[in-house]
Parts: sequence; C-alpha cells; structure tokens
Amino acid sequence: MKKKIYLIQPTYRSREGRLLQGKRLFMHSLALPALSATIPADWEKQFCLEYFEGIDFDTDAGVVGISCMCSDIFRGSEIAGEFKRRGKNVIFGGATAQRWKHLVDPVADAVVLGHPGPEEMKEVLDDTLGGRLRREYRFGMNVDFPFDYAILPARSISFMPVLASVGCRNHCRFCCTAAMENGRYHLRPIDAVLRDMRVVRQMTRRVVFVDTNLYNNRKHLAELCERMIAEDFRFIWGSECTLSVGDDPRILRLLRRAGCRLLIIGIESTSQSNLRDMGKPNLVRRYREQLERIRQAGISVGGFFMFGLDDDSWSTVEELFRFVRDARISLPFVNLLTPVPGTALFNRLKAEGRMLTGDEVDFLKQNLAYDTPMYRCYFMPRQMRPAEAEQALLELRLRLCTFPEILRRSLVPDPILAGVLLLMNLRYRAETRAIARALLGNRLKSTFAVPD
Repeated sequence: MKKKIYLIQPTYRSREGRLLQGKRLFMHSLALPALSATIPADWEKQFCLEYFEGIDFDTDAGVVGISCMCSDIFRGSEIAGEFKRRGKNVIFGGATAQRWKHLVDPVADAVVLGHPGPEEMKEVLDDTLGGRLRREYRFGMNVDFPFDYAILPARSISFMPVLASVGCRNHCRFCCTAAMENGRYHLRPIDAVLRDMRVVRQMTRRVVFVDTNLYNNRKHLAELCERMIAEDFRFIWGSECTLSVGDDPRILRLLRRAGCRLLIIGIESTSQSNLRDMGKPNLVRRYREQLERIRQAGISVGGFFMFGLDDDSWSTVEELFRFVRDARISLPFVNLLTPVPGTALFNRLKAEGRMLTGDEVDFLKQNLAYDTPMYRCYFMPRQMRPAEAEQALLELRLRLCTFPEILRRSLVPDPILAGVLLLMNLRYRAETRAIARALLGNRLKSTFAVPD
C-alpha cells in the first residue's frame, strides 16, 4: 500500500440535497491543520476542504481520513462509503465520531476517539500498513504541537482560527461540550500557540480564537496575552468567553493590549430562573456592571441568547430586545433553545415527554449545518406552543436586524472593528430574512414587516 493519506473535511447538504459550497467563509475549523501536523514525514499528504473544492475519488492514497463536526456526518458517511467501495482504508474522527460513533461504525474501517498526537497517529498508520488496523482507537486530547496552517486558503477565510484551549470548566446543561467533557479542559502550551500565531501573522491580522471558553484558566490567559504583547503581533481578534471575565480588570486590560476587540459571551437569558434550570452560573443582577467593565476596557460584546426556555413567553421578546439595546450588545445571536442529544437538557425534556423529535438521527437531519441558526422548535415549551415559539423568535430577530439597529450596534470608535461589526450584523440580517422565508413562505409580507 502506498504511504499516502487523503484528509477530508466534508461540507453539508441542504435539505434539498445540494452540497453547500462557496468561495469564502468567516472562519474555518482547525481539524485538518491539527491532523496534518501529526502525519509522519515519510507519508505523502493530500487534503480536501470540501466547502471550497470537490473530492478526488480517484486519489491514489491508500488511507482516507475523514473528520466531521456535527451533521456533516451524513455527507462524511457518503464519502466514506464510496472510498470503501474503492478499496481504501477509511479512518473516521472528529467531534461526530466521539458523540455518534454508532452512526459512523458501518462506513469506517477504524474510528478514532479523541485527538491523536504525532506518536499516536504513527501508531494508527503503522497498524494500517501492517494489516492490523483496529476498529477503534481511544486517545486523549493531544493538541500540544504547532498546527499546519499551509493547508488553509487564507484569502478565502475572513478570520484565521487559533486555538489556546479545548473544553470548558462550566457544566451548562444545554451544552454539547459540557456533555462530552464534564467540566474538563485542556490548555495548549503557549509556545505552540505562539508558533501558530507567527505563521498566521504572515497571512492576516484578523484572528479568532476558536476556544469554547478562552477564560478557562486565568494564569494561562494572562501569560498568553503578555507574550502576544511582547511579540507585538498587532492582531485584531475576538473569542468566546464567560461573563465572569467582566470581574477581572487586569485580564481585560491585557486582552485589549493583546489586540482583543470582541468577546462573544453566553448570556443566554435575562431570567435567573432560566439560568438556574440550565446550570448557567450567570447572575442577572450583575449583568450591567460586568458588561460595562468589558466595554470600558475597549472591548465590544457579542451575546448568545436562547429563546423558548421554561420561563419564556411572548413578553420575553420585548425584554430581550430592550436588554440588547440597553446593554449595548454589539452582536446579538438569538436562537431557539435546541436540546441536543446527549446533553442533560435533552435527557430531561425526553423524560418529561416534551421532545418532538423521534431520535438523534432525526435531530441531526433537521439541523443540517453546524453554524445554521436554530429557529425550529423540537420540543414543547412551557408557556407557548412550538409554532408560537418560532414566531416569537422571528419577531425578535426581525426587530434586532433593522438597519437603524444594525448601525447603532456597529458604530464604535475603532474603524476596523466597526467594519467587522457591520459585516457580521449584516450577515445576521441575511440569516434572519432566510429564517422568515423558511417559516412564512408566501405569507412573509402579509404576516410580518420584514425589513427591506
């Protein structure tokens, strides 16, 4: 067998069966750059980021590695099945393999759980060459090495991804990460992160940390920022973070000096009862002061919000709209509560007889794209019918995406950040209009005043 591996990150299919492909993305997964860096030097490598290009089914590679994030598992399974018919050794990995292994077992020769480092990947490939490939490999989260950024098309990605940690210290009951990691997290060595950033600096100044929670470990984050400042990277960047960073003025100052201009924070709800039910450690009474400290440090705030929680009703639409405006949230991301199989939330709603999806495959097929906004109601809310929850969410999003609201949120002193916020808010508006078309169809104009 030729010592060549073909690494593939599949795209998704639309509900109409069309492959979702294009020329540009806001950001991209680091799955393949991380995997590429583990391949032994005596192996030839071939890559496919399917969103940007077609798959070479005629490759002469003897091994095919497929990494999936979520609902691309279905496209990944198609690809794996075709390569198996062609006699290739198919190895499946990624977050999908860890959570839904039983769905990929039928189309894979081996499933890798966790993330292999260079030594572990050599073990897998040696087993393949020796004809002793096991059905399953269990590894930890080994990402303690620089990644191979050469495989990412820099000109096609608006914000280059960087990773400082994996996992999250919190135990939110709705969260996939919490369900898989149970409060565990792994910190990458700062030397490895900086080596990545030195490569990225040759490509762009626009960066996004793709950590689930950049504020997992205060000491690690402080050292990372200090070393970024010392190297004078001059990146403009953002990241997801917990609201507790608003209680840490020193870290906020370091973040700003290191180039951070936007923090995306899981605010989720303005009801303390909802937060308690979801296991979210936020305190509503402290929202304003925490958010104000972040803004005073010169960092804008994006907020994740969920609608359809047990304490939510039609009146929540006005409450959330006013909160986004009054708290000066620069980017609001409002989605319907989506109970993902495997989470504590899903298990509770299923036990209460409130889930409307039949099983996890049904759920995955309804949510076809990893970054698609969730606007369908797959459960029975406490205070409204599912269709009412969908309509209420749409009304809230429509109010948030008028041009006056977008301009108000995007006008910040930093012109580069203002441009970024404007583009992201316009993308939010386009998503909202797509939701309106999906939910209302021909009733769109007569039922809601959709902004032109």
